[in-house]
Amino acid sequence: MSLKIAHINLAKGLRGGENQTLAIIEGLQHFDIEQTLICRKNSLLEAQAIKSNIPVIAIRKPFLLNIAKLKSFDLLHVHEGRSIYLALAANLLFQRPYLVTRRVLNKPREKWLTKFAYKKAAQIVSISQKIDLVMREFCPNQRHKIIPDIARELVANPDNVAQLKKEFAGKFVIGHVGALDDEIKNQSLILKAANQLREHENMVFMMLGIGKDEAKLKKLAADLNLTNVIFEGFKENIADYFALFDIFIYPSKEEGLGSAILEAFQFKKPVIAANVGGIPDILGNNNYGLLINPLDENELAEASLKLYQNEALRDSYAQAGFERKNMFSSNKICSDYYQTYKQISCA
Repeated sequence: MSLKIAHINLAKGLRGGENQTLAIIEGLQHFDIEQTLICRKNSLLEAQAIKSNIPVIAIRKPFLLNIAKLKSFDLLHVHEGRSIYLALAANLLFQRPYLVTRRVLNKPREKWLTKFAYKKAAQIVSISQKIDLVMREFCPNQRHKIIPDIARELVANPDNVAQLKKEFAGKFVIGHVGALDDEIKNQSLILKAANQLREHENMVFMMLGIGKDEAKLKKLAADLNLTNVIFEGFKENIADYFALFDIFIYPSKEEGLGSAILEAFQFKKPVIAANVGGIPDILGNNNYGLLINPLDENELAEASLKLYQNEALRDSYAQAGFERKNMFSSNKICSDYYQTYKQISCA
């Protein structure tokens, strides 16, 4: 009989972790398992899962009142922090094993219930080496392994791309994709670098995303009179913009892995990213992109100018990144999860 897996993600939004949850479910559809997503009622994740024809059980707070809905599953896969308590309850009541995928760098809370929940997990999966080190310190006697995020297969619309390239004809577009959260994503560094490079009139910095710091960042851009910065807002057709970019930049102050870099790789875009968290797991020692100090606007400006002026170097990094993404293919990552599921179910 096929294993019945419940993927639990109770996030409100649809950010990197939620997109990865969906990517894992979609990738595992080719394996001998039955899957259902347990998510928050009326969340963006629920809407996207339904759109993708993924079986969904949507629940409301208090989430623990829905514990009986987990009884029919053989294994639970926890995809974000708050979901672990629901899995713990199912384990204690119905002896259902669960694994946890950890995507953030910060250590879980030092509360007894949180520690107990992670200790009861059958497996802790970290998406990068840095997160793995954090989790091994938090739960030293647990079973740990690293399974990175998936390089999602995005498909651009040729007509849309042609229209964008017509709109930005003659421009060298340095693109960024991410929630406008300056404390983490560090978009103010992009604005400061843009200020240094304003004399290069055909060079523009384009930011896709919305978030809590949108007004703050737009004010900073206005104060600096940055005519070379474009805020494009939230776009569903993100692949069309990756196809437009000449360079992709990702100067985060912290990052579990940096799956947006993998998406840029798919479109053969050279990458400049911060030397933090799990990003070096992707870029190596400047082998597959340029690493910068996220606290140094000069480094971002210099790296951007370096790639802008050197087409051969851009092409070299673009090809290296395109080949690198195979290490993060859906089939490879989902095969690792499938083997992990089987090991847990046979234990």
